[in-house]
Amino acid sequence: MNSNIPVKILFLAADPSNASRLRLLQELRDIKERLRIAKEPGKFELESRESIKVADITQAILDVEPQIIHFSGHGTNQGELYFENESGQIQPVTADALAAMFDFLVKKVQIDCVLLNACYSEIQAKAIAKHIPYVIGMNDSIGDKAAIAFAVGFYTALAANSSFEEAYESGCVQIQLEGIPEHLKPVLYVNLKENPLPPSSKPVDKNIPNPFLPLTGKVENSEQFFNREKELQRVFEILNSGSSVALIGEREIGKSSLLWAIYQQAEIKLIPPRKAIYLDMSQVYDEDDFYYALCSEVGIEDCKGIRLTRALKKQRPQLLLLLDEIEKMTWDGFTNQVRGQLRGLANGHDAPLRLVVAASTSLDKLFPDSNQIGMVSPFQNICIEEHIQLWDEATVRDFIGDRLLNNPIQFTEAEIREIITRCGGYPREIMEKCYQIYAWYIENQK
Repeated sequence: MNSNIPVKILFLAADPSNASRLRLLQELRDIKERLRIAKEPGKFELESRESIKVADITQAILDVEPQIIHFSGHGTNQGELYFENESGQIQPVTADALAAMFDFLVKKVQIDCVLLNACYSEIQAKAIAKHIPYVIGMNDSIGDKAAIAFAVGFYTALAANSSFEEAYESGCVQIQLEGIPEHLKPVLYVNLKENPLPPSSKPVDKNIPNPFLPLTGKVENSEQFFNREKELQRVFEILNSGSSVALIGEREIGKSSLLWAIYQQAEIKLIPPRKAIYLDMSQVYDEDDFYYALCSEVGIEDCKGIRLTRALKKQRPQLLLLLDEIEKMTWDGFTNQVRGQLRGLANGHDAPLRLVVAASTSLDKLFPDSNQIGMVSPFQNICIEEHIQLWDEATVRDFIGDRLLNNPIQFTEAEIREIITRCGGYPREIMEKCYQIYAWYIENQK
């Protein structure tokens, strides 16, 4: 981007007559204005092809030999971009076809960046990024105002000698500045093979473990536990008030890690103290297996029914039973008797058991016997539900910053935005994506 040779930009516009109308010429005018007031006059050359036909795409690129290709038009959630046919009407082109075209073109033209300013163009961007260093697409439908705002921000930054990643960030910020709630829709794909990122200024010891662990299962290291402090405080408040707790949330959202943190802190935070027992129900085969596991953890003879109740009432300190994957109790091999006994053991302020259970569904919906005539839900008025939420953008950023604290490797803004938009707030997916990015830095440092 610092060469004295002008950077060529090719603006391709397609607005078929039988598709909804777009403000493509306004977008083109705004881009021209941003480049006109660039810090270095003459650094950019902009050429445009409006009403671009499929037959003319490759020829236009070969003629102009651009470093940047900007497409503005329509996209579909099936992975197609709309160009025009000879009659000016829709002619769709698939993501695979576009990727094949760029695979051919990169042998003849040095293309550094492709911007697909069209709805649902992330599908095409991902395919094209196999051949082009930087590709930007949209992960959803995007309105005219947001699309134009992104273009304005993108080229404003380029005109100020910013990198493609910085220009991408500027485009997203411009959408926010204009009060449009679509700033997470643009996504940037970086082809690391085509465009290796600069090495860290400090050497990184390859023997240092990747900080984004564990990739699977619950977080057992208390130093790695993140972001659920408010939920943790709320759970102990409920337990100390005399009630049990049900952690309700989607799968892969961190319920097991929260349950384990409760297990680790129960001894010092419960008043009066209770002995914590953790059972992963996914490891329990049936009802008899459950009773055996419970008695074994408590340290009493294998029993159930009245004998179990009497044995647990004698326990000092009293018990806190944490049950992960409680959905298992809906399977064959479990009856409502075991759930009824848990209810009896956990009922009352001085009950021998206090419960914390984790489930992906509200307990009243989870157990069908709750709705039978004359039956009481096994956990009705026993467990207060605490709903676990997905991570928001601020939490994801805090998590990455926490794990990379004092680390010479730092993620770029584009990488962070990709994590936010592609992982949907699921902690497990965020962890896996961060692990992959960090591992790439380690493998490619010089």
